[in-house]
Amino acid sequence: MDFIFYKLKTILHEKFSFHYDQIQLETQLELELGMDSREMFELIKELEKMFEVQIDLDEIDSLFESKKILRIDDVVNYLKEKQCFESS
Repeated sequence: MDFIFYKLKTILHEKFSFHYDQIQLETQLELELGMDSREMFELIKELEKMFEVQIDLDEIDSLFESKKILRIDDVVNYLKEKQCFESS
């Protein structure tokens, strides 16, 4: 299992009480997990702490509006890209 996915799954389970079985790469955050904007904001803050990245809320909002981040794997890919750019 991918490290970022594992950590994201742990956050979603421990902080948001989603069952591990609900959290798959193809799981849709809003549609299947029912996450609202407050929960998304909390998730972003948790991800920033966990992965030591700075996430621009305007950028994330734009990605959600354009439907580029809908599923768990979209978040995993975003974090991989973010870590890659911030470590260089």
